[in-house]
Amino acid sequence: MKKFAKIKRRVTNYMYDHIRVRESLNFSKGLLVATLTAILYAFGFYCFIAPAVENHATIWGSSITTGGVGGVSQVIWMISTLCGGTISISTMQSIFYFVLNVPILLFAFFKIGKKFAILTLINVGLSSLFIWAFSNVEFMRSIAHTLDNETTSYHSARVLFAAVSIGLASSIAFRNEISCGGIDVISYYFALRKSTSVGKYATALNSIILVTYFGLTIIHNHGENVDIAFVNLLFSFLYLFSVMLVVDFVNTRNKKVQIQIITSVKDISSVLIANFPHSTTTVNGKGGYSHADKFVVYMVVSSSEVKRVVDLVRKVDQHAFVTVTSLIQAYGNFFIKPIE
Repeated sequence: MKKFAKIKRRVTNYMYDHIRVRESLNFSKGLLVATLTAILYAFGFYCFIAPAVENHATIWGSSITTGGVGGVSQVIWMISTLCGGTISISTMQSIFYFVLNVPILLFAFFKIGKKFAILTLINVGLSSLFIWAFSNVEFMRSIAHTLDNETTSYHSARVLFAAVSIGLASSIAFRNEISCGGIDVISYYFALRKSTSVGKYATALNSIILVTYFGLTIIHNHGENVDIAFVNLLFSFLYLFSVMLVVDFVNTRNKKVQIQIITSVKDISSVLIANFPHSTTTVNGKGGYSHADKFVVYMVVSSSEVKRVVDLVRKVDQHAFVTVTSLIQAYGNFFIKPIE
């Protein structure tokens, strides 16, 4: 362990002295994550979402609506059809998936971060490429048609498998400061501004899309097949909420915790402030059993920083008593590393 720690320290010092090498490695890591999440996203979409849409494409309101840019494309197609348009849904989605993503990526470039926007663009491009590639792989086609069944249990399984795959893709991308494009970019922006979870913003935006889609379906069908449209609306909401749960569980960037440290070392606050971009509050206390003077230190950190804080406290005071409490929200000047 000591040898490994020594090597790690040497690598860290080397990276601080060689900024371009560090930036190249960071970008390479981002490129690798973008590729892996694109594969995961394409797998969930091609194997579980696409068949659920294609199998019912001829019946309005009977297919799953995923929200996002794809859902907006579906809404635009429906409005076009109601106005007399004859363009196919696949063509419309292909056109507007690109058209709608362009301003969103420009928004990300100027409002979130240049590296974030570039890697998101790569992720979107690779996702489209892998979806096309999977359509030519027999194993993937077999998976896509395994759940071809009209029963509720099969429909639920398809929705949940899709939610886990796509939710993992989005959350892993978010955790590494990338996104899968579309509505994810907008929800990520609001989550950064409000320093809160991403999932609820994505769900709110997508819920508007789903309700609009449902309303247009009722108008087109003149009040017929409302039961079918409503049931598939519920499945669509099940998909969205499942994705939200996966994203908020895995993505810990904006999750905050309060650490309480009971110690006899007076200067432990100075050590913590020197190593983390957060301040502390210290209260004088007294041990209930020993009656010895103690210092109670409160500190709010990101959940990803907890282990490093605890390790540092243990180095300073092996007998310190540390508790960690999850927080719903923290108001004030809480520092979060900006997105590049």
